[in-house]
Amino acid sequence: MIVMDLQGILYVVATPIGNMGDITLRAIDIMKEVDIVVAESTPRALKLFNQHGIKKTIVSISSYSEEKRSASIIRALKGGRNVALITSAGTPCISDPGSILVSKCVEEGIEVCAVPGASAVAGLVSVSGLFADRFIFYGFLPLKKGKRKRALEELSSFPYPIVFYESPRRIDETLGYVLAILGDRRIVVVREMTKMYETTYRGTVSDVIEQIASEEKRGEYAFIVAGRDR
Repeated sequence: MIVMDLQGILYVVATPIGNMGDITLRAIDIMKEVDIVVAESTPRALKLFNQHGIKKTIVSISSYSEEKRSASIIRALKGGRNVALITSAGTPCISDPGSILVSKCVEEGIEVCAVPGASAVAGLVSVSGLFADRFIFYGFLPLKKGKRKRALEELSSFPYPIVFYESPRRIDETLGYVLAILGDRRIVVVREMTKMYETTYRGTVSDVIEQIASEEKRGEYAFIVAGRDR
C-alpha cells in the first residue's frame, strides 16, 4: 500500500490595519483551524486572538529572523501542518515580513493560499479621488537621503498616481522631498487609517505640508501623489 505524504498549506492572512472589526469571517476561521500562526508581532496577534476566541501556537517572525525561521516553518508544512502567516497590520509581504517565507514555500512546492482582507493601499486608493484605476505602489522610501532622492527622481516621469507609506518621524521631511522633486501635485495623506484619530489631508503637496506642519506626528501615514501630467 502506498501512503501519500500530504503537505500542509501556508495561508497568507490579512488582519486589521487599525479598526479591529476589519477582519473577514474566513480569516477568523482559518486562524482557528490551522496548526500554527506565524506572526510579526506576538502582542498584536494575542490581542486579535483574544477578541475572536482563537487559541493557537504563535511563532514570531520579523524582517531580521525570517530567513532563519523559514526553515523550521517549512519543515512543519512538509510534515502536514497548516500554517497561517499574519503581520502586525494589513496584508503580509506588502512592506511587511513574509516574502522570504512565501518564496521558499513556492520553491519547495508547498501550496500558498491568499486570505484577502484589510489593505492600507486599497483603502487609500479608494478614497483618493485621483481616478487611480492604474497606480504604482512604492511603500516606504529609502532611509538614506541620496537613495530617497534617486527613487523619487525615477518615479517623477510616471503618469500614474504613486502610493507611499511613511512613519511619523519622517513624514515632514519626506513631503519636502516630494515637493522638491515631484513638484506641487495633488496629494491625499491619511494618518491613522481606520483608527479613532483617522485624519485625511487633501490638496497640493504644499497645501498638505502647511496643514500638518503644526500637528503632533503620531501613527502611520499613507499617501498618494498624482502622476505626472501627460
